[in-house]
Amino acid sequence: MVRFFRAMLLALLAPILVAVPTAASAQSKPDLARAKTLILHGKGAEAWAMLEPYEFRLAGQPDYDYLLGVAAIEAGHPARATLALERVLAVNPNHAAARLDMGRAYFALGDYDRARVELQDLLAHDPPPAARDTIERYLAAIKARTHRAGAPTITGHVEASVGYDSNVNAGVSQNSLFLPLFGATFVLAPSVTRQDDDFVALGGGIDVAVPIRESWSMLAGADARQRSYSSLDTFDNRSAELRAGVQHTGERDVTRLTAGTNHYDLDNAAYRRLQSLNVEWRRQLDRRNQFTLYGQDLRIRYLQPAARSESSDMLILGAGGVHTLDEATRSFAFGNLFAGQDTATDQRIDGNRNLVGVRVGVQRALRGDADWYATLGVQYSRYALENPIFALMRRDWQYDLALGVNWRLNDAWSLRPQLGYTRNDATTAINDYDRSEFSVTLRRDWR
Repeated sequence: MVRFFRAMLLALLAPILVAVPTAASAQSKPDLARAKTLILHGKGAEAWAMLEPYEFRLAGQPDYDYLLGVAAIEAGHPARATLALERVLAVNPNHAAARLDMGRAYFALGDYDRARVELQDLLAHDPPPAARDTIERYLAAIKARTHRAGAPTITGHVEASVGYDSNVNAGVSQNSLFLPLFGATFVLAPSVTRQDDDFVALGGGIDVAVPIRESWSMLAGADARQRSYSSLDTFDNRSAELRAGVQHTGERDVTRLTAGTNHYDLDNAAYRRLQSLNVEWRRQLDRRNQFTLYGQDLRIRYLQPAARSESSDMLILGAGGVHTLDEATRSFAFGNLFAGQDTATDQRIDGNRNLVGVRVGVQRALRGDADWYATLGVQYSRYALENPIFALMRRDWQYDLALGVNWRLNDAWSLRPQLGYTRNDATTAINDYDRSEFSVTLRRDWR
């Protein structure tokens, strides 16, 4: 209510105040498009100098007020920014970008309680990645300034899914294959041919961040997943992951170093163990663009005799980014490029492999409480040894496509229907397959 009355008071006074001669009185209105461009290019002070003389005449026009508020923050006038942004929110309380910048203005004023309220509420409404990163950095800075050392931040979630998998075991479509090594056609066992089934899945996770000094935090987390099939219970699987690390949060950068371990069991038997070392650096280039560099060092070990030869050590390096297309419609695009070396450790028949890939995606609001998204991944793998069974050098092109909707039922609950498709186009027929999966996931988050 205070925000509303302050905005209305200024709107009522505007006709009186506008009578005072100003340098801008000879012009009808400022160039809002140019002001927006200046802000996006880090020239907020210039935008402020352009917009501020028109405030008494144009106060109450949301497009002008929003740009004035953002320019005021960038130019070092956070108190003036709150006035402009209050007028925007009086007209449109759901203006997400204005609420984010209101949080920034409160932070600059040292009003950390009100900044926290604005930012945490926005975070609960699933903002785009670039906005989420900004919010999390401000919240981390607020905690560093207002909380005692060692006060933890705890987040968690649980989820349940039902779905259909067209190729549970990533098997080939045909029932027989010609093997050049033997010069004969062999009938394939059911375990390597395509099988479909319905499934249910349960999962959950928890993450803890403990500030240890200004800008530094200790991280720890755990996740668990279980998937059970209706008929093909030999493919029931579960996984558990533990991770820990450190994070440094700067004004525009986040650097994170973590180590983790993952245990994957198939049909109630130990199947795969994975240890990882991960490093990630993210930089917020400006309001609409985020850049990331990352690296992963993986130790992958298969425990069952039939799969043991697939064990390897893998190193992956990548770079990516997120670009906000339109804040009002929560529209953004993202992508990353990566390359890696996969070194066989247990006499894999195809030898070592080099891999390279790209992943891209888009997301856009369908309505106030729902977003649709689409992702596409392409990966090429080149193996070093000729496969003696097929008398071929193995080459794989793998394509992954996902389409879905994330529907926020309220601040804590969400529902996500998703359709996924994978196609692995391999020169060795035993590795050539396609797979479709449809699922509906209900999720509960604690923040």
